[in-house]
Amino acid sequence: MKPPMAVLALLLAASLLPGQALVLTNKASAQVTPTQQVINMMTELKAKGVKMVEDEQKTFATYAEWVDDESKRLAFDIQDGAAKIEELIAFITKAESDATELGSQVAGLEAERDQLTAEKKEATEIRNEQHTEYLKISQDYSESVDALKRAIQVMSAENYDRGQAAVLLQRMSTHVPGMEPVLAALQQAQQSSEPGAPEVAAYEYQSGG
Repeated sequence: MKPPMAVLALLLAASLLPGQALVLTNKASAQVTPTQQVINMMTELKAKGVKMVEDEQKTFATYAEWVDDESKRLAFDIQDGAAKIEELIAFITKAESDATELGSQVAGLEAERDQLTAEKKEATEIRNEQHTEYLKISQDYSESVDALKRAIQVMSAENYDRGQAAVLLQRMSTHVPGMEPVLAALQQAQQSSEPGAPEVAAYEYQSGG
């Protein structure tokens, strides 16, 4: 009957090495005891365990180094991102301030433009009125000068006296443009030359157009 230790060794060997037939010849049994076999297997298992632990430590060390490098890189990226965010916030703040200031300037320029436009319109209306008045006055003067020339020619040709000239001018004033102011001026000059004659207001004439 085999001792209990030998049975335990056989059972442990069978559980650790599945699928392998455990054949113990009489010669092997004589050379290696079951206890020694168990010790050998445990030694091999220990060596495998130590190697697995070392491999795991190497893998973990590599992973830890990668994590450390990534942590540093991410820390730098976060720091750079924070600095860029601060720069962008400062830029946005300045842009908003500039936009507000430019908006005020634009509003001022628009108000000035509107004022200049109104002043231009008013000046244009005044200029048009003055131009129209100038054309009327110029026409009155031209007609008066032409009428005066005709009256001088007629009176020079016929050698009229003052009374006859006045009658002639009155007749001409009915159909000769510009003759009325000439007649009025002549009557004013005649009244002024007579002793004790009252002062006559200056005649203002405008053409009927």
